[in-house]
Amino acid sequence: MSWLKRTVAAALLAGGSATPAVMAAPGYEDYTSWADWARLRVGARAGLASSYDRSGANHDYSWYEWPEGLQKTETPAIIRTINSPGVVYRFWMPHVTADCGFMVRMFFDGEQTPRIDTTSDAVYDGAFSYFTSPLVTTCAGGQVCYEPIPFAHSLRIETVNHELPDSGWSAHRHYYQYSYVTFAEGTVPQSYTGTLSAEQQQARARMVELFDNPGEHPAGDSPTAVLLSTPGTVIAPGDALTLAEVTGPGTIRRLTVRMDGATDEQLGALHLVVTYDDEPAAAIDVAVSDFFGAGHQRAPYRSLPLGTDSPDGEGFYCYWPMPYRHSVSVALANTGAAAIPVDAAAVEYEPGPLATESCYLRVHAFSDVREPGQVYHPMLSAAGRGHYVGSLLYLEQASDQFNMLEGDEVVCADGMEVISGTGTEDAYNGGYYYNWVAVQGDEPEGPRPQAAIRPLHGILYVHRETGVALARADQYRWCIGERYPFSESIEIRIENKYSVVGAKWTSVVFWYQQPPVPADADGDGDLDLADFAAFQGCFGATTADCLELFDLDSSEAVDLADLAAFHDGFTGPW
Repeated sequence: MSWLKRTVAAALLAGGSATPAVMAAPGYEDYTSWADWARLRVGARAGLASSYDRSGANHDYSWYEWPEGLQKTETPAIIRTINSPGVVYRFWMPHVTADCGFMVRMFFDGEQTPRIDTTSDAVYDGAFSYFTSPLVTTCAGGQVCYEPIPFAHSLRIETVNHELPDSGWSAHRHYYQYSYVTFAEGTVPQSYTGTLSAEQQQARARMVELFDNPGEHPAGDSPTAVLLSTPGTVIAPGDALTLAEVTGPGTIRRLTVRMDGATDEQLGALHLVVTYDDEPAAAIDVAVSDFFGAGHQRAPYRSLPLGTDSPDGEGFYCYWPMPYRHSVSVALANTGAAAIPVDAAAVEYEPGPLATESCYLRVHAFSDVREPGQVYHPMLSAAGRGHYVGSLLYLEQASDQFNMLEGDEVVCADGMEVISGTGTEDAYNGGYYYNWVAVQGDEPEGPRPQAAIRPLHGILYVHRETGVALARADQYRWCIGERYPFSESIEIRIENKYSVVGAKWTSVVFWYQQPPVPADADGDGDLDLADFAAFQGCFGATTADCLELFDLDSSEAVDLADLAAFHDGFTGPW
């Protein structure tokens, strides 16, 4: 072994670690560890067990892994078999479906006896185990359980299908979705047992506290954070107001903007613009109205990462962690033809080095008007490594019908379809057109609500009137626990073929993506032995190709300082 290799080996043995992270409190810590919202899940894969119509039609109910085909008789069924360790993060049903008492059985790690053997109405009524509010909630015709269900090696979900009539609607149509993520073997230490250890109880209590206090910072206060406050001002047409210009590395913890009494036009013309490092284009360039879900008759709301109604009166807030390696610029740009007043704004950041797996928050807004023959509204297409964490979706059409909500979402990660949904309102945890049909009278917001707000999902404005050619639905959902990982690419689209021609679709997609990793010679997003071999070959060199890859301190040589920086980012294994 060469001197250089021995030096790095010793350093790695002293301070490096290549073993996968083991979850002490599987599922809960994915919410309570705020900084990890922005970190890669290497080797993870998202999945959705849902009742979508495998034939491609719109009968998105009573389909299973086995038996095949649309089921109309009372019969045992396998919903999904998963042969990897992982966590079920979300279990959703329409309220009317859950009330029919569908069997919910889960078999763990090849066992022949189910550890979970209950019914859907028991789960959503808070009558099963420790599955209770606020991790179990009813909202706008949908019922969802966010109680994490870990499995160490495998999971099989079973049910019993109910009999259906040959034609016509029935409450016994079995609509369902189970969102899960699988991990590398050995990552999840223990499967669900029905009880929680003391450590898991504490982790669950922290998650409950988050859900009970949306609008508060998920990580609490930081004594070492730096707050940059901007007083009230007026931004002229074509001008931009800089809120932060920081050299890194570091992480933005909080971003707030207050615009009391702003009009819809002003909220649409003022853009939030965020640029990282020396990137040629902004990672975020989105209208304030679209980014925060503000204005346009939308309800004021507080969710875990984003909202329009901060408890401290600072107005719109964003708590998504926003790491940066070298620098970050945050500005408000007036793209309109008239001056726009801003009452106050603030950026809070935490200076400090980043882990190699840290990703940058990116946000993409896209609007289109449905054309004849159009099938999908494209939400996101990106190449790289990272994970999707949620979206806002604004829909409007010239019709007094909600048929625009029939569209299914589709997510492809690394060229593989991993999510196939059952309807637009289902994707945002509602049900039956947000409780405007198959109306459930015992909903918290009552029948036909115009708004319903929850920590991870909600409707900001939903409305239609019979005989009036206008229907709207504005909704959001954050996938913090079940964030969808991708290693090479991600594509997200949603069917708009059921909406009328001319319907307007606007999506605002939030995802994290790893920036280029310095010294990553093979471009796989990690600093590993292959990269070290290339580094070793360049040590002491001053050639252009070696300097471009490994001169990490810009000293015009690949030297010991670069070796130290390489070690800091090394991910192994050694």
